Amino acid sequence: MLRSLLLAGACAALPLAPLAAQAPQHDVRSLGPARVALQVGAGTLGTPIGFIAVGVLTDQLFESLGRDDPTTSKLSLGAAYLGGALGAAAGPALVGARGPGSGKYLAGVGGAAVGGLASWAIVRLVDRDGDEPPRGGRITSTLAGIAVTVLPSVGATIGYNLSRRP
Repeated sequence: MLRSLLLAGACAALPLAPLAAQAPQHDVRSLGPARVALQVGAGTLGTPIGFIAVGVLTDQLFESLGRDDPTTSKLSLGAAYLGGALGAAAGPALVGARGPGSGKYLAGVGGAAVGGLASWAIVRLVDRDGDEPPRGGRITSTLAGIAVTVLPSVGATIGYNLSRRP
């Protein structure tokens, strides 16, 4: 339980990381907290849009080719996760490009992948198979759900902002 709470607390503190990472290192003005929050919010909205769009399109492509088996379902799911990372990185890139300097979209995709791996680790830590309740109770489960939803976008925001140049 304590480990779960510490993990959830660390995940809740992650949105503060972009603010700490914005020291004047590249002669680019740092982004304000409102813009960073907007980057995270836009990426959080983009994640499910990219996930669903790419997953459905990939599944439809396989079905149009006459392939509908477990292997193509796994490929569609993998493509959906890639779409989620692309969507998560799109938000910080769109919002960040409007401010001082600009960053690299691929750095945002890499950050989204790292955030996605952290989300996967949280799910593995909290979730249990079968009819047993999640580890740590409702509060931990709720905090873990929030962290899992937001972490790819936080990672994308950090990755994009660390790559910003004038």
